[in-house]
Amino acid sequence: MTKSPSRPADSLLVNPGQSARLQEMRQRAASANQPPPAPTQANLKAKDENLSPELALARDLIDQRLSKILAALPVGKQRRLFKIRYGMEPDQIRELAIKQIFAVLEINHPQFNNLSANMKRVADLNYNGQPSN
Repeated sequence: MTKSPSRPADSLLVNPGQSARLQEMRQRAASANQPPPAPTQANLKAKDENLSPELALARDLIDQRLSKILAALPVGKQRRLFKIRYGMEPDQIRELAIKQIFAVLEINHPQFNNLSANMKRVADLNYNGQPSN
């Protein structure tokens, strides 16, 4: 007796290594799940040469926290779910004063916890280094 497949659908299955379409779908799914590459220190220094080191540190911490939060949310609904959770979009958060951004995003950093004169000055600026409204 010959052994027949237990189900007729089993004879239709394709080995994953033999299907170009399945490989393409697997690659697209893997690339969609990867978070965007973080900016390198060289890029940050090139953009932020005229900023104070405290403001550059604050911007770096804010960017890291935002990317971490957005990476945890589903891909198609990131902005909408972020707005529901925090009451504003990521671009609108950058318009707040840095001390408000740190409070909203729950960022704790030892350098910003003990406010020196420079830190107090930076805490009242927005993400772009301008006085907040």
